Amino acid sequence: MDDEWHPESGPQGFLAATTYQARSVLDADDGWPTYEAGLEFQGLAMNAMATTPKGEFLPDTPTALNLIWGALTDEMDAPGRGSPEQDAAAVRHMKQAATEWLEKMGTPEDRSAFCDRWVHDECGYERG
Repeated sequence: MDDEWHPESGPQGFLAATTYQARSVLDADDGWPTYEAGLEFQGLAMNAMATTPKGEFLPDTPTALNLIWGALTDEMDAPGRGSPEQDAAAVRHMKQAATEWLEKMGTPEDRSAFCDRWVHDECGYERG
């Protein structure tokens, strides 16, 4: 399977690419390999945000995934982070997010609930 998302592949192509990325996070060895897979997930979301025309499919999903994976990878690379205990907790959090995404991405309602919970409750962004 092509793990790169292309705008012309539409919403199903984007969701397929997120499936691939979530599995990459789960399959990655603990530590920096998981972090790298998380960065790739964030990059996928950023690419979708940048290349999807306004008003097109899944308007909130790429933005939410960008926020989520940005926060999750920051748990390892932000200033003051990086102790072995912090890194292990960050890896567990990334793998939890990837697992839950695979479980919840099947319907628009489940995706919305996942994104809302992870953006606000897990990653700590204020509700607007």
